[in-house]
Amino acid sequence: MTHQVIHRTHPDDQHDPGLQVAATTATSTAAVALRWAGGRPVVHLSGEVDVSTAAQLQSVRALLHQHGQRLGSVDAAGVTFLDVAGLSALLELAGPGGSLLVLRPSPAVRRLLDLLERHGLGPAVLRAGPPEEAVVLRDVAGAASPVRGARPRPRSPR
Repeated sequence: MTHQVIHRTHPDDQHDPGLQVAATTATSTAAVALRWAGGRPVVHLSGEVDVSTAAQLQSVRALLHQHGQRLGSVDAAGVTFLDVAGLSALLELAGPGGSLLVLRPSPAVRRLLDLLERHGLGPAVLRAGPPEEAVVLRDVAGAASPVRGARPRPRSPR
């Protein structure tokens, strides 16, 4: 796996570390970019988000922690594939018992969330509007890993 880290300074925000992390593996490619919008950090994801993306997301979480920031949201419009390992890594960005706002979830993201929800697994999925605009994922009782924590959970309201 190759990691490329580029540090940039955002002209509009002094506390923006401007981290962009991109990784390429033999089987998948994902790009993770951390940017600020409205004073809040936003992770932009594209490509295939799976177990090979976990290290990139951990780097983002560590950088945010180092700068005393909490993640604002994740823009998942460019995600072409998401598996449960990738979803678990995303949920870890929110921290234990936290919530994660996912903006513009791609069809691949919505497909996995719908599948897990139908089987009563994974995070609670809260919707305030059309699911193609945004969803809120909430880790419930250690369900951060849909694979390891494969136990039924209460259905979330729609």
